[in-house]
Amino acid sequence: MKEKFLLKADHNLPPILRTEIRPDVSRQVMKKGDRLLIDLGNHYVGYFSFKLWWDDVYLDAPVRITFRFLETERELADDFSTYSGTLCRSWLQDETVNVLGPGEVRLSRRYAARFVELTVDETPRNAVLSDFCFTAETSADPASLIPCEIRDARVAVIDRVSVNTLKNCMQRVFEDGPKRDRRLWIGDLRLEALTGYYTWNNLALVRRCLYLFAAADRNAAGFLPGYVFEDKMFVSGYWFLRDYSLMYVCTLCDYYAHTEDIDTFTELLPVAKDMLSATKNLLDENGLLPEQRETFVDWCPGLEKRTAFNGIYLYTLDLFIAALKKAGLDTEDYETQLAAGRAAARKHLYNEELHAFVNAYDKEHYSVHSAAWMVLGGVLTGEEARDVLRRVMADPDSVKPFTPYMHHYAVDAMLSCGLRKEAEDYMMKIWGGMIDRGADTFFEAYVPEDPDFSPYNDRMMNSMCHAWSCTPSYFIRKYGFGQN
Repeated sequence: MKEKFLLKADHNLPPILRTEIRPDVSRQVMKKGDRLLIDLGNHYVGYFSFKLWWDDVYLDAPVRITFRFLETERELADDFSTYSGTLCRSWLQDETVNVLGPGEVRLSRRYAARFVELTVDETPRNAVLSDFCFTAETSADPASLIPCEIRDARVAVIDRVSVNTLKNCMQRVFEDGPKRDRRLWIGDLRLEALTGYYTWNNLALVRRCLYLFAAADRNAAGFLPGYVFEDKMFVSGYWFLRDYSLMYVCTLCDYYAHTEDIDTFTELLPVAKDMLSATKNLLDENGLLPEQRETFVDWCPGLEKRTAFNGIYLYTLDLFIAALKKAGLDTEDYETQLAAGRAAARKHLYNEELHAFVNAYDKEHYSVHSAAWMVLGGVLTGEEARDVLRRVMADPDSVKPFTPYMHHYAVDAMLSCGLRKEAEDYMMKIWGGMIDRGADTFFEAYVPEDPDFSPYNDRMMNSMCHAWSCTPSYFIRKYGFGQN
């Protein structure tokens, strides 16, 4: 079965489209110590090349040049030698090359960048650099982009940057970030696919990603890995995030709702059922999912996740039931599970007096995450849901989302219970805040009160073009933000 799924994935491999970006930079005569900054005019993903020649006397020794590829203008002031984060230093986009002899030079590594900075470290005499070219790559076909009329100028900018973010993450798969990781994560996939249905609508790419995860190795409990590698070879990831396994089910249901592709849905239905079964096996005597370290939810330090995880399970069951009904399949068992889960969550996780999801299971932790996922899971509806969300969003002491991944689900929860204005205002605050910081693409993490936050303990490692950040285009185009 694994080989069958991998063949299906390869059948849906998209063509990679290439565009030459030639910046307006003239022929440069450079000596040792000279520096050149090239502005590509936008954020792109691809390969860099240039031509090296001599000025008046042949270059009889190698020319050593150091390059830095930077996603934002702010990174120009960063000193990579001071990096002290938790991820491997080699992800930072700098290279030193020694070029012997004249001709065209093409750097072998793929970069994600708006700016290219180069410094001549060593040269026997004046060197001439010219014909700078950045060959941008993506599987997003410009001809397929669905047009959208947006009256509000600021919303239009947010949509444009969202579309650019998704485009640059659409490669052989929906990558999480083209600067770093460059792999397929389930959580990013779900949000990229949702946004893609309203923008690029590359259905083959969604199918490819669904089949790649179906081929992945599961852990002893039956869960899918949170990510897979697929470029050089197919390799299953070694992080098993239970909430991400549920997001696989959600992605399949979304795909079927959008395409009505019953063949793909039916073929991958056993994988989705397995994820729900593995999750159900975790339920305790109160009908709740226990505390699990193997969940993501968000990057917030110290975040208690049990309530949110239960909400994610209920949300997934709800989507799955709708997909089964659409396919004419039996839903009775899943509807029983959903009703029981909502009742258990209401009884054990909701504090009626405080009008909040604050409970001993989560050590009295008060977070937007718990409230949003409980609302999305249907534990509260109507005015009760609106009241809970308003309270937790307004409380200065509640834990707020740190990543656009969770920012998305906060907006989604507001929309699900009728808080449209609040949802639009929140989108403008979060993604508009990134625009105010010069974003050409949206960031991996964004905390308005702490813009230097990094889950890796060093801002230089953050991805400034990250897949899970692309969803404003989904909200703008589906719900008409900025179009009235």
